Amino acid sequence: MLNTTASIIYSIFLFFGMFSFAGAALLFIQFKDQRKPYVSSWIIGSILIGTATVFIALKDLTPEFAAYKLGNSLNIAAYIYFYYSCVSLLGKKIFFNWIAIKAFVAAIIFMIALIFVGDHFGVKYEPALVALCGLALNAYTGLLVLKLYQQRQIRLAFALATIFFLTGLVWGIRYFMILFGDLGFAFQGGTANLISFMLLLVLGISKYMSFAGLVTSIEWHKREELITQVHSMKVELANKEAELANKKVEQTEVQLLSSLNALAKARDNETGNHIVRTQHYVNLIALQLLSEGNYIDQLSDESIAAFVKAAPLHDLGKVGIPDSILLKNGPLTDEEWTIMKTHTLIGESVLSAARTEYGGDSDVIAKAIKLAGGHHEKWDGTGYPRGLAGLAIPLEARIMSVADMYDALVNDRPYKKAWTHEQAVHEIVSKRDTQFDPEIVDAFIAQQDTFKDVAETYRD
Repeated sequence: MLNTTASIIYSIFLFFGMFSFAGAALLFIQFKDQRKPYVSSWIIGSILIGTATVFIALKDLTPEFAAYKLGNSLNIAAYIYFYYSCVSLLGKKIFFNWIAIKAFVAAIIFMIALIFVGDHFGVKYEPALVALCGLALNAYTGLLVLKLYQQRQIRLAFALATIFFLTGLVWGIRYFMILFGDLGFAFQGGTANLISFMLLLVLGISKYMSFAGLVTSIEWHKREELITQVHSMKVELANKEAELANKKVEQTEVQLLSSLNALAKARDNETGNHIVRTQHYVNLIALQLLSEGNYIDQLSDESIAAFVKAAPLHDLGKVGIPDSILLKNGPLTDEEWTIMKTHTLIGESVLSAARTEYGGDSDVIAKAIKLAGGHHEKWDGTGYPRGLAGLAIPLEARIMSVADMYDALVNDRPYKKAWTHEQAVHEIVSKRDTQFDPEIVDAFIAQQDTFKDVAETYRD
């Protein structure tokens, strides 16, 4: 029975030795193009432990010294490489020359210890020393892998740490069985001895499988991180390019608006304060409409900001009106008035050409076109140049017409004296539903006190 049990145990050792060689080869093939330190160190450890178990399994064909003492010394060297493989997994740099020296020194020291224990305490205590070292090395390496799990939360790291601890536990049980169970030499026990080695075989295979899965998972995670980083860089680059493009568009728009505003001022008999006042007025009305929930499909913070920028351009078309008409102090004749009315269409044409040439996507220019062409249209359809009525008139133009009239009424003109604020309000309210959009007049009434403040603050 003992011979049969011993044969099975030696077969287990031989099988595990072949498995270790095969595992080392598979790891080498799988990661041959990457040369990861933790993989290389594990491969070397697998080769060493494979050689060690083959030596032990072939004890009948090799000298007793090589079969047991050298074999177990190689096991110790193998565990040095396994340990440093786990050190590398934690992200620390390892140096193979130093590992080789440590593994060699550890193997020599262990061999000397085995010889010393065998000579002074008896051969049966040599397996106890092997078991004790197996317990210590597996427990120590298991703690290292557990630290890896705590850092990265990879389940396979926890599985590998558990396998190391279980392997250490089996070696610990063997240690007490040898000391207190009188098992004698390593391969002279019965069923308990056989079971312990079968457990070590299963745990050894599981250890390899967990390590292979762990490093594969880590590599996939690194690839995913790299892909994510590349994608993030591409998105960031695209955003920067878009930002630069937007800045160029904004710079072009600013330059264009500055030029058009300068042109409008040069041909307008109004003052600079008129532009400031009307910008305030249209902003007040638009915000009031938005707060009341009116025209929310056309009004937003962004669209109102663009509207305010466009407001100074509503009379740009006056660049095409002769000075004799534009600067005339007295009332215009019917013929002169007909010419004056064309400033709406001239402004539309100039701004449309500018939009096509420079600012095709400019919301400001788009609103300025609506203002220029529509700010003299009337709610009842009696305005010019097209006789539009009601909602057919652009919202921006309807707002501008109220703001423009208020400013004209409360300020001096060559043909009239300034009206009081109350007179201007009464006049605008009287034209509700005829000249002006009633909802815009209501918004004006709600903001009339602020209109008065703006008129006094920026008076000419």
